[in-house]
Amino acid sequence: MKDKLLEIQDLSVWYKTYRGNAKVVNGINLSVNKGEKVGLVGESGCGKTTSMKAVLRSLSETNAIIPKGSIFYGEKDILKMKQNELQKIRRRDISMISQEPSAALNPVFSIGEQMMDVIRFSEEGGKLSRKDKQEKAINAIKSVMISDPERILKTYPYQLSGGMKQRICIAMSLVAPRNLLIADEPGTALDVTIQDQIHRLLGELVEEKQMSLIMITHSLGVARELSDRIYVMYAGEIAETATTKEIFANPVHPYTVGLMNCVPRLSGGGIAEGIYGYVPNYINPPKGCRFYTRCPKASDVCQENKPEMKEIATGHYVACFNYDK
Repeated sequence: MKDKLLEIQDLSVWYKTYRGNAKVVNGINLSVNKGEKVGLVGESGCGKTTSMKAVLRSLSETNAIIPKGSIFYGEKDILKMKQNELQKIRRRDISMISQEPSAALNPVFSIGEQMMDVIRFSEEGGKLSRKDKQEKAINAIKSVMISDPERILKTYPYQLSGGMKQRICIAMSLVAPRNLLIADEPGTALDVTIQDQIHRLLGELVEEKQMSLIMITHSLGVARELSDRIYVMYAGEIAETATTKEIFANPVHPYTVGLMNCVPRLSGGGIAEGIYGYVPNYINPPKGCRFYTRCPKASDVCQENKPEMKEIATGHYVACFNYDK
């Protein structure tokens, strides 16, 4: 792939617990090109957010361990960066929208103070006057379809609804130039109408600013609308990846097929099915394929060996021994 902006290589993340290390992410590989929109799809608890927090090194330093792997932003490994280099990446290159805006916004500072800080630490912040910074903040709030931005700048997070706070988080992520935006289920806890508006808005703004996007979601519908390429993640591993069009036209991993079958049929095509079983225990995960206990195509080899990624068509990779059966 050309013009890679971000490349994750063989990344593993463990969490310390009183029962042992929970191996939440297990050797994933993922890449994002300049200007590309990538979807990271999987059920809750499969390691999507943990993987992306590792990109910004915002995991807890007390109980999170990264035993192996590399995260290259351009030609530099983020995991080996010094603190000042990392701060520069966070302030000027990569931003992340949290799935919980109330936790992302500081309750003791006004929206205006928080937005001005983002602008001040950006690459162009030192060249702007206070008036220019305020104008930039106002324009950012307007871009997320919030009226009366001057009033909003004076408010505090507790005075805003969940949908408003989520829009503010999007505005803060886009108020200064960025190369990569990580959106962690930005529609969580919002009603479906506002959720749809936010997803459409996010797609339009990313397109307009020519940014790269990683959309973390458990919804294949959201990934289909906002992604050029999709990674399907299960229990800390990448199960399948291809272009969005290819994934929907030809899903081959049993887990991907299961996710497709979970989507409700609104056109009389039958009742949506679920996926039998539960995500495995991360402290003592299966020796072979982590989907083994839930897979309708499982065989003895799946129990003993971890499947490697195999290219079955141009740009279409799957980690499964029995995908073609």
